[in-house]
Amino acid sequence: MAAVAAPAQHQPSMPLLLLVEQTVLREIVERRVLLDLAPVKTEDGRVSFLPTLNYTSTVPGQLSMSLQDCECTEPCMVLCRMVAGHYRRTQDQRPDAVEEARVILHSDPKKRYTLKSVVTVRYGASSPFKQVTILLQVYDIVCPRPSTGAGLHLNRARMEGTLCDVKLVVEGVELPAHRNVLALRSPVLSNMLTGDFKEARDGRVELLDFSSGAVAKFLEFLYTDQIGDWANSELELLQLSDKYMVPELRSECALRLWSCDPLRALEVLHAAGLCDIVSGPLRRRLTATVVENHKILADTEQWAVFSATYPVLVDTMLGPGSQPSDAPVSVWSL
Repeated sequence: MAAVAAPAQHQPSMPLLLLVEQTVLREIVERRVLLDLAPVKTEDGRVSFLPTLNYTSTVPGQLSMSLQDCECTEPCMVLCRMVAGHYRRTQDQRPDAVEEARVILHSDPKKRYTLKSVVTVRYGASSPFKQVTILLQVYDIVCPRPSTGAGLHLNRARMEGTLCDVKLVVEGVELPAHRNVLALRSPVLSNMLTGDFKEARDGRVELLDFSSGAVAKFLEFLYTDQIGDWANSELELLQLSDKYMVPELRSECALRLWSCDPLRALEVLHAAGLCDIVSGPLRRRLTATVVENHKILADTEQWAVFSATYPVLVDTMLGPGSQPSDAPVSVWSL
C-alpha cells in the first residue's frame, strides 16, 4: 500500500521556526539498527538536535525516534511525526502506520541532552511499507502570536471602517485599514506610509498585479495572523508576503504548499513559472511530488497545458536523473 504523510499542520499561536522532512528506506534502518539522520538546526541557531532511528527486531517490529544532542537557547516545541509507508501523495491511499508526538525542548546552557523514543511505530513482518518518513516542525513557544485580543478587535474595526486612516486600492476596490497596523507588520508599507511619499500624504496605497480577494486575505493576516478561507490563494499571498516583507505569512504559505496533493503541486509550478517567488527547497519539493505522481497526472488537462507551456522544464523533470533516488536518506527543509 502506498502511503501519504499527514499534511503539515501549523500551531496557530506559535511561530514556525523550521520544518524538516527526512525519508529513509526500511531496509537501511533494519540493517543498521541505529541510524543517525541529518542534523536539524534553526537558521538563527537557537535550536539544534540530531534525530536518530532505532530498530528493534521484535514481533511485531518496532521503529522509534530519539532526539539526541539537544541544544536550545530558548524553549521550543517540536512536533514529531513518523510515517511508515511507500511515500506517495495520492488522495485515495493511506499510510501503513502514522504516529506523532509533541515534545518541549527546554533550554539548558550547561549541557546537551537526549529525548529517547519520542515517537514509535510498530509493524508486523508482513507489512508492505518500503520507507519511513520523518516530519519535524519546530515552533517558538516563548513569544507566541496572540489569537485573541487587540488584533481581532482592530480587524473588526477595519471591516466596519472604524477609525481607518488609510486605504489599499486594488482592482478599483478600496480596502480601508489602519496606518499603524500596516506599518508595524510590514517594513515596506511602513516606509511608504510614514515617510515623505505620496502614499503617506494621500493615505492611499495602490497595489498592482494582485487580486482584491488576495489583498483582503493579506489584510486579514496582518491583523490576526490567520486566514479563515485560503481559497487556493497561497501563491498570490506568497508574492504579497515577499513584496511587502511579511515573513510570517511567507512561512504560512510555504507550509500549506509543502504537503499539497499532486494536482495542486502542478498548478503551483505552472503559476509560478520560472520566477523565483517559490523558494528552491519548496520548488524541488513540488517538482518531486509531480514527478512521483506523473502517471496519475499524465492524462489531466493541467498536465497537457503545463507540458505545452514549459516543454524544456518537463524534459528536465522527467529526464534520466529525475527519478527518486535510492540514497539511504533524503532531506527536505523548508
